Amino acid sequence: MIKTNKNIALALVLLVGFIDWMGIGLVYPMFSSMLFQSDCRLLPADTSDAGRGACLGILLAMMPITQFFSSPILGMLSDQKGRKKVLIPSLLVGVLGYLIAVLAVTKDNLFLLILSRIAIGISAGTAAVVGASVADLSTQEEKTKNFGLFNMACGLGFTVGPFLGGVLSHTNIGSFPGYAVPFVVAGIVTLANLLLIALYFKETYQVKEAVAINWMHGVHNIQKAFKTEGLRGLFLSIFLACAGWSFYWEFIPVTWINEYAFDAATIGNFYAYGAAMYAFGCGVLIRPIANWFSSHSILFYSLLSAGAMIGIFLLHMDANWLWIYIPLQQFAIALFWPTAAALVSNSAGKDAQGEMLGVLHSIDALAFAVSPLIAGPLLGISSKMPVIIGGAAMWMAAIALGISCRHYIFGTEKHKPSEL
Repeated sequence: MIKTNKNIALALVLLVGFIDWMGIGLVYPMFSSMLFQSDCRLLPADTSDAGRGACLGILLAMMPITQFFSSPILGMLSDQKGRKKVLIPSLLVGVLGYLIAVLAVTKDNLFLLILSRIAIGISAGTAAVVGASVADLSTQEEKTKNFGLFNMACGLGFTVGPFLGGVLSHTNIGSFPGYAVPFVVAGIVTLANLLLIALYFKETYQVKEAVAINWMHGVHNIQKAFKTEGLRGLFLSIFLACAGWSFYWEFIPVTWINEYAFDAATIGNFYAYGAAMYAFGCGVLIRPIANWFSSHSILFYSLLSAGAMIGIFLLHMDANWLWIYIPLQQFAIALFWPTAAALVSNSAGKDAQGEMLGVLHSIDALAFAVSPLIAGPLLGISSKMPVIIGGAAMWMAAIALGISCRHYIFGTEKHKPSEL
């Protein structure tokens, strides 16, 4: 593939990542406000905080649960059919999901809102396809940098998503009520990306022979992850980190609402601020750090730092400290995700990138699915639970990685990401 086509292809798949994470971030300030503020019309007025938290957990969990099953299937299909033939119908399902969300908000229908998250979760399974495309377009030496760019694009999407969700939820456009407007915008952007992929994306992968595919590949991927010699500790650490971050970052708006009476716009602004710091970390910080330290060490110390920066919030509950804590948390996470993706990618051959990155995204999706289902009811105990559980899970992830990869972290086997 000539360099111009390669750059266009990379830009377009990064745009897919941007839109996926915009859709994820879009709902964070909205769902908490829709369910926990006094004007909630999705639930009866006498619903307890535990009940509201459980409904919030279901809404947040539906997308990653669906992604858990769709991601490995779409990843393997892209190894068989090509990346483009999988991206186009997947994005179309995403457009449909946003249309259902608009209808759900207009009708105040919780069931339709859950159904929309399922459709969007199917579409978000393209994360494995996008990751495989990034790997296709990268040499061994370029992978950490390009996965950093991918995570930066995702971070930018997560910057725009909460901001749009917070600001546009207070804006009525025509017959669309405020909370429906962000879904309208997200649907239009997804449709535009679909058209760009259809018109300008050049296939990055030479199709190989087909293998059998079924809906249980997500379950098989979890089994494969913890049976793979040398990767069990890494995958366990990734699972714990994703579960902890999900608990913290998806449910921290409830803490903010209870502690500071934040509205959806303020929550969206803080999410946008954090995601901008994450994008900056992925785009700028990862490169010099990756040149100086081994990837296992980066992973280990980023998890320790993330746990500390989440937990320290309990010592200073003043809202002004958020401007300091949030960037430090995001910088740590910005080091974690691209390094983990590069480690997993480099463990697989060129013909198995879609499959192996499907395993990684199955781990991510399972963690992001399980955490909200557990976290929602726990909010009835204390609104500070996102901080307590989130920080503890990050430290548990660091311990798991430190034990399983101690020779790389503390011993003499020091490998840079480009050498794995």
